[in-house]
Amino acid sequence: MNTRSSPAKLFLAIAIICSSIQLGMADNAAHETSAKNVILLIGDGMGFPQLTLARIDKAGGNVTQYGSVELFMDGMEQTGMVKTSSANSLVTDSAPASSAMATGEKTNNGVISQNSAAIQGKRDGENLTTILEMAEESGLSTGLITTTRITHATPAAFYAHVDNRDNESEIADQLLASGVEVILGGGLQYFTGENDTDPLGNYGKRGDERDLLNEFESQGYALVYNGSSFQKVDSNTTERLLGLFDSSHMQYDLERLSGVERDPSLAEMTSKAISILSRNPKGFFLMVEGGRIDHAGHERNISKNIADTLAFDEAVKVATDFASLNNDTLVIVTADHECGGLVLQPENLDVYEAGGINPLFASGTTKTQGPRYDFITEMEEATHTAVDVPIMASGPGAEKVSKGVIDNTRIFEIMKEAFGF
Repeated sequence: MNTRSSPAKLFLAIAIICSSIQLGMADNAAHETSAKNVILLIGDGMGFPQLTLARIDKAGGNVTQYGSVELFMDGMEQTGMVKTSSANSLVTDSAPASSAMATGEKTNNGVISQNSAAIQGKRDGENLTTILEMAEESGLSTGLITTTRITHATPAAFYAHVDNRDNESEIADQLLASGVEVILGGGLQYFTGENDTDPLGNYGKRGDERDLLNEFESQGYALVYNGSSFQKVDSNTTERLLGLFDSSHMQYDLERLSGVERDPSLAEMTSKAISILSRNPKGFFLMVEGGRIDHAGHERNISKNIADTLAFDEAVKVATDFASLNNDTLVIVTADHECGGLVLQPENLDVYEAGGINPLFASGTTKTQGPRYDFITEMEEATHTAVDVPIMASGPGAEKVSKGVIDNTRIFEIMKEAFGF
């Protein structure tokens, strides 16, 4: 018997080996450790209970349907938990929490991207370099989106350096100098001189006569102030975009949907920003904040909290849909802190089988009659809490969020490592 392989069999074996190598290379390419793009989505005040309540609402409150209901962020590749403390408090505010994600270092409550030597309103610290500034320095495009004022603590942490988060005129000045290509949110009042009215007819709150809108326009930004003008922006030709849709914060999503002249949704702003930023062949960094989840928590308004959480989840879908077609994109979804101490307790404490819930926002705890604690509601508004918050991720480096519980400073490191900075 001839034991030598025929030329045909030898060729087939080589082809199989080559095919296996190519498949292995393709598989590796699908799990690259470096990212061209990073999208960070922050649900301000969005803890685990807020997500649960949003799922319950999405299920229509139906207990039989709840088990099969998912938010879009639930479908991401990796999940974990994040510790949120600041340098000087177990209970953080948005300024140091977002600064930790933006810079990788802890700072004190009320301080924006300066080190822990800074004390709110009393002493400057050393400026800390942010992931957005690193991206700009590397030639990437950058974007910031929020439903709060664009000068508010969370977006400000990525481009500004001040010892007091309330210095929003100074923060606006630093935004002009930052070079960020796409800027969308509220806060017109800090871009207009104090004796002038902004494009929506409200007086500015700068404390000086500087017209930042004119200065942005002179730097090549397209300026839009309402939903209809926003929809007309051509993503294929627009290089720089400044969209400020309210004098202060943007509307809650429930209010937006009932308005005659609707603000763009968080999802629509995210989509537009990605369309513009992704034209840069070097890549981009984009931060998207669902900022009014937090405000609804402070107000103890359940319906607004649910609606803004779901609106934030729609923006997550836009980001993950883009990433599914671009395996070089890391998407991270997290929160800066939980707000309100939201508790989802049975409507009837004696009959758990009833299936209904009674969501409560807490401002503190007090001992009541019986074997349980209840929540007081005398305070004017609810506050932040120190509980861990969720984190989800997909794309290059996503596996690094699933190491049990991570500190919020680690999010900066994950993004930096993904970019290769």
